[in-house]
Amino acid sequence: MKKNTLHLLLLIPIFSILFSCGGGANETADTKDTVKVETKINEFELLIAQIEKNGDFINSKKVPTMITATKVKSMLDSGLYVIDIRKKEDYESGHIKGAVNVKSSEILEYLKTITPSDYKKIVLACYSGQTASYTASLLQIYGYSNVYVLKWGMSSLDKKMADKKWLKNKSDKFADKLETTANPKGEKGEYPTISTGLKTGKEILESRIEQLLKDGFKPKKIKSDEVFNNKDKYYIVNYWPAKLYNIGHLPSAIQYNPKKSLGRSTELSTLPKDKTIVVYCFTGQHSAFVTAYLTLLGYDVRSLVYGANGFMNSMMIDEEKGIGHGFSKKKIEKCDLVK
Repeated sequence: MKKNTLHLLLLIPIFSILFSCGGGANETADTKDTVKVETKINEFELLIAQIEKNGDFINSKKVPTMITATKVKSMLDSGLYVIDIRKKEDYESGHIKGAVNVKSSEILEYLKTITPSDYKKIVLACYSGQTASYTASLLQIYGYSNVYVLKWGMSSLDKKMADKKWLKNKSDKFADKLETTANPKGEKGEYPTISTGLKTGKEILESRIEQLLKDGFKPKKIKSDEVFNNKDKYYIVNYWPAKLYNIGHLPSAIQYNPKKSLGRSTELSTLPKDKTIVVYCFTGQHSAFVTAYLTLLGYDVRSLVYGANGFMNSMMIDEEKGIGHGFSKKKIEKCDLVK
């Protein structure tokens, strides 16, 4: 009896050690199986860092990449490639010699079928220059650094087209209702949230640009009547130099310096992420460049079609006012279009 008791007493420490070791092994396994906490990717930061790496086009001296009809005519036989993005029937009724007809939604695929770097300039032509500007902005940001836009669009080469577009839409409807007092910018806040599910800035950039080209410029347009009559509904950006802003601007409009004010190190964060932003310039072309960029970053943006020419055309034409960039019949070049 004493012997059995002794045996039991000797076994107790052994069992204790075994169970203790088993428990330690389980704890180690449990530790290894702990759910990993993944760092959440900030897609906005990745995207804008990639845009900056590519040259920060919108905040550079290069923007807007526009070319006049006169220049186009002089370069037709020297390294110029013209892509006409108008409807097929309009292209067929008259286009620039050598121009090819491509839908803006399909332009990325088309550029893969040629060698863009072979040309000094690839010029996009539309009706008024605004859709082409939106498209060119996305292509520039994508990496096609030789893409330009025909200033005033085909309206600068075709009287019939100008009658339908620029001459029809230029106006002085609000020229006597302009404001000359400055309006303050918004407080600095957070940037928009972007969710593509992609993990690199390059992938996010390319995916966003491809989608915006498919969506097209049409949803990004807004007319001056809508903005003027509902100005409290919008955050209105006057994209002019300050001295011209002081001459007269849309009521409630806030001045932002062209080519440098919409970067992370400047005033991008003063734009609201929860209110529709309307950008306007002289012609609607520079604002289309900016609208493409801001939409790419996740902002809800509209470009004021025909710019200030749509509501104060006479002041744009008046050289004494120092504004310039006003459209008139004098802007139409004589050009033999191909049918």
